[in-house]
Amino acid sequence: METQITLGHAIRSGRRELDLSQKELATQLQIDYCWLSQLENNRLEPSSDEVKEILPRLASIFQIEVEYLELLRSQTTKQELDLSKALFPVYYREKIDV
Repeated sequence: METQITLGHAIRSGRRELDLSQKELATQLQIDYCWLSQLENNRLEPSSDEVKEILPRLASIFQIEVEYLELLRSQTTKQELDLSKALFPVYYREKIDV
């Protein structure tokens, strides 16, 4: 089975290569780090104008061609959050009337 590199994976990999935290990269990109986290996890629509707008800045920071990021963006699809695969259980406490 072939693993496809997504835009999010490429951003995370590039950020880690530069030893940057999400907050540090987000500051350089002038975006919110929570938005960057969603982008790295492919939770945003890659065809959105906001994603397209940051590609030249990312290319400059990572010192790569913007066309490569565009290609990855065009091949990436938004992944919905699947809570059935959560790493932690969710507990509900029943209210007991005494």
